[in-house]
Amino acid sequence: MIAKIISLAAIMGLLTNNAYAYLDPGTGSMILQGILGAVAIGAASISVFWHRVKSVFTQSAKNSEPSSDDDDGKR
Repeated sequence: MIAKIISLAAIMGLLTNNAYAYLDPGTGSMILQGILGAVAIGAASISVFWHRVKSVFTQSAKNSEPSSDDDDGKR
């Protein structure tokens, strides 16, 4: 099945026609903006995920340690 897909893609790649298309400078700017936006979204997603994972471990560490802040010796 994979061999058929690869051979079909190779045949389609060999049977292409010229497009004779014009790409103005604004198109390059839009492509660059899309790439930078995708990188920013990826970084934000990783940051949010990392903070969630980190909070699980820091909360469990805080809950296991006895807190001395609640008892300051004044009764």
